Amino acid sequence: MPDENPIPAEPTKPDPKPNPKILGQRVALAIVIATVIVVIIALWMHDYRPWTDDATLRANFIGVAPHVSGHIAELHVRDNQFVKEGDLLFVVDPRPYEDALASAKAGLSLTRKEVATLEDALKVAEASILRAEAQELAAEATVERAQAEYKDADDHVKRLEPLLAKEFATADQLESARTRRLVADAAVREAQKLLAADTAAVEQSKMERLRAEDAIGQEGNVNAHIGAAEAQFHEAELNLEYCRVKAPFSGKVVNFNISLGEFARVGVDVFSFVDTRTWYVVANFRETQLKHIEEGSPAEIYLQFKGGKRFKGKVVGLAWAVAPEDGTSAGGLPDVPRNLDWVRLAQRFPVRIQVEDPDDSFRVGASAVVTITGPAPKPNPAANP
Repeated sequence: MPDENPIPAEPTKPDPKPNPKILGQRVALAIVIATVIVVIIALWMHDYRPWTDDATLRANFIGVAPHVSGHIAELHVRDNQFVKEGDLLFVVDPRPYEDALASAKAGLSLTRKEVATLEDALKVAEASILRAEAQELAAEATVERAQAEYKDADDHVKRLEPLLAKEFATADQLESARTRRLVADAAVREAQKLLAADTAAVEQSKMERLRAEDAIGQEGNVNAHIGAAEAQFHEAELNLEYCRVKAPFSGKVVNFNISLGEFARVGVDVFSFVDTRTWYVVANFRETQLKHIEEGSPAEIYLQFKGGKRFKGKVVGLAWAVAPEDGTSAGGLPDVPRNLDWVRLAQRFPVRIQVEDPDDSFRVGASAVVTITGPAPKPNPAANP
C-alpha cells in the first residue's frame, strides 16, 4: 500500500542574482587597470622602443659621366641591369683620341731628337770654349813676350841717348835701337789685339753654351721639354683609355635614357648607378624619440613590399641638422614670425640604419617601418685592453 504520509520534498532555493552594481564596478576597475597597463606599455614602448613608419629604403648611387666627350659608339647595358665591378658600360668613339695619341707619340719622339741635337750643340760649344781658352792663354803669353821685348828695346834706347852726347855711341846705333823699339811696340799692340779677339771668342763660346743649356731645358735629372711631351703623351693615352667607361663597383643601372650615337659630354651624367652592396633605411624620428637612439642601436625593419618579411639593422648615423621651415635670421638679426601655433609639432630628424643581409629584390625609395629594439651594445673592455 502506498505510504499514506509521504515526506514532502524540500523546496529548491532560487540562484542568487549577481548585483549589477558590483559587476559594473568590477568591469570598470578591470578597464581602468587594463588602460593603465596599456598606457604604461605604450609609454615604455615610446621611450625605449621608438618606431616610425616615415622611413624609406635607400642606397648610395652615383651619376655615370664620361671623362671625355664624343658620340657613344658601343652600349653594353640596359635599364635596371645588374653589372659587376669592372664590366664595360659603354664606349665613346675612340678615333679622335687615337689620332691624338699618335700625334703626342710623334711629338715626344721629335722632342727627344731635338733635345739630342741641342745636347750635341752643347758639347760643341764646350769644346769651342776649351779651344778659345787655350788660344787666349797662348795670346797672353805672346803679349807678355812682346812686352818684355819692348821693355828691353826701350831700355836700350834710354842707355844710348846719353852716350850719343858724349860720343860713346853713334847716331846709327841710336836710330837702330829706336827702330827696334818701334817694332817691339807694334808687336805688343798686335799681340794685345789677338788677345782681345781670343777673349771675345771665349765669351762668345760661353754665351753659345748658355743658349744651348737654356734650349735643352735640363733641370737636374729631368728635361723640361721631354717631360712636357711625355705628359701630353700620357694624357692622350689616358683619354683613349677613358673612352671605355667601366663600372666602378657592382650595382644596378637606373635612369637609363640614352641610345647609340648620342653625344656624351665630359662631366654630364649619362645614367645613374646604384651601389647595391650596402642598403640603408632612412627613418625620420621625432625629436622626442631621439634620446634613446644612438649609433649602434639594433633595429627591426619591416618592408611593406616584402609582404611582412622583416630584416635586422643597426643605426649608423643620426642627423644633427635639418632645414627649418621658417627662416631663423634676416640681415644678421633674429626673424620671429608673427603668428601663433596652436599645435606645435615635433621636428623629425633622419636616422640612417644599415640593413643586415639584404636581398636582390631591394628597391630604392620603398616604404619601411622601423623599430629601435634596444640600446647600443656596450664595448667589451677585455676585448680592447
